[in-house]
Amino acid sequence: MRIYEHRTSTTISSGSTATVSLNVLGGILRQVIVRALTSNTTAFRTNLVDASLLTRKNWGFHRGEINDDVAIPVSGRLTLNITNVSPDDVFAIYLGVQE
Repeated sequence: MRIYEHRTSTTISSGSTATVSLNVLGGILRQVIVRALTSNTTAFRTNLVDASLLTRKNWGFHRGEINDDVAIPVSGRLTLNITNVSPDDVFAIYLGVQE
C-alpha cells in the first residue's frame, strides 16, 4: 500500500483560492485537512472537484478547520477550492490518497 500526500499552504487575500494535486493514478481519498493558520474563527467554504470537473464533495461553511476522514475513489488531478474566506488568512491543506 502506498500513500500519495498533497501538502501545501496558501495565503488567501481576495476571498478564494484553489490548489490542484499532481496526477493521481487511482486510489481512495482517505483524509482531507483544511486549516486556517491565523485564527480558529476564520469562516470559509470548501469543495473538491475531480479531473472531469465533477464536484465530489462539498463541505459547506466551516470555521477554523476541516479534518475529514473520507473514502472517495479518485483518479487524475484533484482541485480543492476554498471560497468565501473571512477574514483573510493563511491555510494549510492536506489530501491523503491511498493508492
